Amino acid sequence: MIQSLDRGIKILDILEKKKSSGVTEIAKEIKIDKSSAFRLLDTLKANNLVEQDTINKKFRISGGILRFGNSFLMKTSAIKITRPYLERLSGFTNESAHLCIFSNGCVIVIDQVLGTEIIQVTAKIGKEEVIYCTSVGKVILAYQSEKIREKILETIEFIKFTDKTITDKKELNDNLDEIKNQGYAIDDEEMTPGVRCIAAPVKNHIGEVNYCIGISGLAKRMTDENLLHHIKKVKESAEMISKEMGYTE
Repeated sequence: MIQSLDRGIKILDILEKKKSSGVTEIAKEIKIDKSSAFRLLDTLKANNLVEQDTINKKFRISGGILRFGNSFLMKTSAIKITRPYLERLSGFTNESAHLCIFSNGCVIVIDQVLGTEIIQVTAKIGKEEVIYCTSVGKVILAYQSEKIREKILETIEFIKFTDKTITDKKELNDNLDEIKNQGYAIDDEEMTPGVRCIAAPVKNHIGEVNYCIGISGLAKRMTDENLLHHIKKVKESAEMISKEMGYTE
């Protein structure tokens, strides 16, 4: 048995049962010193399996754990609420629709409904999306607090994936302000040539944005002529999901 792996699994078990726990408490429960517990937690955090509360400093399981099993996904309330809207959105647009979560500074795909077109643009469940040049990444980032947004912007190492990728911090920040004002984000071939994506925020009961929904399709299908229709459908779906999650204007 690999001792460090066994201890890491035990930590996940503790967090699953207790929802959140501090380093000292975890160290005591698995009978190791505090520094060893912190190193294990730091490794789990680096792999997006746990996240740390910025206020009470306790650890909890993060959305990254979802990539290890679709069976777990369907148990989460967000997916249960969102799935019918994703199916309807995909039906309206014929494109693939997906749900993402903001966890530990990352935007992760946690559910997807495939469209009806023969050639589909798909997302991998559990995949971390690039936060500065995807529609889901940008819309999540746009709705974070100034403090969180700035912290994330400072860590970005810009890569120019296409000729349309934004690689300047000020330009990105201006784009994020525009996204927040209009209520949706577009990835206009910024991540992948020939692919367009649209995303809108999903708000909880206090207006926080920890989820978003979006669609992805070939740019030759998602033309300027039907883009407004698709934007409207994505925004409407996100607004209806937000209401189900307790958000009111």
